[in-house]
Amino acid sequence: MDDGGQSALFDAFLFFVVALVASAAVLTYSSLTLVEGEGRTRADALAYAEDVRVALMRSTLDDPWYLNGTGGRVHLGQGIPVERFLLDEIHMLADGLSSAQFSVTDSVILDHAEALVRSPFRVGIEVSLSGSGHTASLWLGDRAGPPPERFSAPWTYNAVDGAEVRIAVHLWYA
Repeated sequence: MDDGGQSALFDAFLFFVVALVASAAVLTYSSLTLVEGEGRTRADALAYAEDVRVALMRSTLDDPWYLNGTGGRVHLGQGIPVERFLLDEIHMLADGLSSAQFSVTDSVILDHAEALVRSPFRVGIEVSLSGSGHTASLWLGDRAGPPPERFSAPWTYNAVDGAEVRIAVHLWYA
């Protein structure tokens, strides 16, 4: 190979190295930007879940009711907050009533939650009670439970009897 061929080969190799380094720099920058964007999107979705939880818990129900142990309707009157109803319901579930006895009002609560959530999200509400010898759980949603990939906004309430109630609003992509 003559001097011109060696020079061309060296130039080609040098160009290859420069192109490789530049490509690596561009890919690194792109992946960092993508990670930042994903983190921001997740933070926004978690904040949105919290906003939905607060709005839902402050919503009031028009004459909510449930069936007592003998099957009679118990009307609670106007303006009962969703939060208060769910807190009372989970205690009654722990005391032996079935979720079917609350199904009509639970359906209204889920409708309220779905009205608060914009597309592309779906919503579910999870309520659980633990402690003081009682446990109970309740799921309101259009599936068997929350999916593994979700954005959750939980709140914990401490009852006077040492029990702990947790209400969580879960959002996930439809």
